[in-house]
Amino acid sequence: MRRATLTIALFGHACAWVAFLFLVFWPSSYTGRSVTAVAVNNGDLPSRAPLTAVEPGVTTETFSASIVEVNGLRVVPILAIPVALTAVAAMAAIMLRTRPRFGMSLMWSSTILAVMFSILGSFSVGLFYFPAALAMILAATVGSIDGIRSPPAAPDA
Repeated sequence: MRRATLTIALFGHACAWVAFLFLVFWPSSYTGRSVTAVAVNNGDLPSRAPLTAVEPGVTTETFSASIVEVNGLRVVPILAIPVALTAVAAMAAIMLRTRPRFGMSLMWSSTILAVMFSILGSFSVGLFYFPAALAMILAATVGSIDGIRSPPAAPDA
């Protein structure tokens, strides 16, 4: 069962990496339209007035950009938080053999933080990290069940 816990945790870590790389490099994460106003002189004002009437929507340009292009490099550490949390959970799954209590507490705390990140960011990038959060919940649950069923390992002398 500890192997299953590690496998699921590594799968969650891979899901977090996929979401991170997708969000950083996907060029169409933001799409929008840019409208340029055009000045039109319809004769209501004297000709010396440079702008007499402005009609929006004459020139419409559609653009798309990645999250990094729109927000700058400051967004990369924020997007890397779930990757780091899932890495901690995967390392905790490795620690389950030697220090099961510490490993499970570390796994559950990083899982809870990853789920909170996914829920709090659900209106923007959190949904991309939701599969990783679900995998972490499954890994922590399987690890907990395994910890209840098997006796703690004897320390090496």
